[in-house]
Amino acid sequence: MNINAVLPWQQNIWQLLLQSRARQAMPHAFIFSGLSGVGKLHFTQAVSAWLLCQQPTDSGACGECKSCQLWQAESHPDYRFLQATTDEKTGKTSRVIKVDQVRELVGFLNKSAQLNGYRVAVIQPADILNHNAANSLLKTLEEPGAQTAIILLTDQPLALLPTIRSRCQQFTVSVPSTQQAKEWLLPQLKNPAQADLLLRLSENAPLAALALQESAGFQCRAELAQSMVAVVERKASPLQIAQQWQKNLKPEELLPSLQLLLADALLSALGQDSAIKNSDLLPIIRVLGQRLSRTRLLELHSDCVESQRLVAANIQANLLLDNFWQRLQ
Repeated sequence: MNINAVLPWQQNIWQLLLQSRARQAMPHAFIFSGLSGVGKLHFTQAVSAWLLCQQPTDSGACGECKSCQLWQAESHPDYRFLQATTDEKTGKTSRVIKVDQVRELVGFLNKSAQLNGYRVAVIQPADILNHNAANSLLKTLEEPGAQTAIILLTDQPLALLPTIRSRCQQFTVSVPSTQQAKEWLLPQLKNPAQADLLLRLSENAPLAALALQESAGFQCRAELAQSMVAVVERKASPLQIAQQWQKNLKPEELLPSLQLLLADALLSALGQDSAIKNSDLLPIIRVLGQRLSRTRLLELHSDCVESQRLVAANIQANLLLDNFWQRLQ
């Protein structure tokens, strides 16, 4: 993907931005929201490069000017990307974007652009700005300097403060049609026969589907489902299975796969096999749906959702997973 490539399902938003710039009425602050994996960050990068470009075109950044060369070298002086910090010693990523980070960003935005064009700041994901950080951003959102663009990315726009939402132009990056998603995805897959399955598992979000193809969680689904059945039927020790999967997959890879398998098992128990996402695993999904009550399936599914939240908050996952496998029996 080059810096000019706006994805096909993003053309409607792109056309709106082209019209705004032609009228010299570009918003100074944007919120790009939508399902994870629909290409919000990719679109933001295309928009950022286009705003910074010294010879912008209707199709995006020119790719040749000094600004584009700096962009492609990832060293543009008038661009900042703000995200949660990772501790160098522990390797843990903060749950929030902190006020000091925003103050530093505001200082950058208050300076003149080195290339005499736009200054662009991207915050990803904006919904993890802590309260003080969000409040520190308000004045800049309300009174930005000339040729300033602040782009907030989020999967959860309602998690942003109302005072932030009211100061930004909001755009929803929609999920493409199945046909559009498949046409984009097929040429990029190692195994095109998996396109339909990948799109089902990723809620039709093409970039999520592409990433899923390479994920360990996707590749181990059948083995994981078999382990679940073995524990349910008391043919395997929950503790041994827990230890096995702790070696095979990281919690952030394991838990989403468990959650999807449980959701599918519940659909099967409700007689809705046609809605199952792991359709290639239908026989073993049916076994889970038959062996576990609907109440237990709902409880276990809720456990997986909560465990993912705790793992994202850097809570130790091993005990959570040990408890899950024991409850499965």
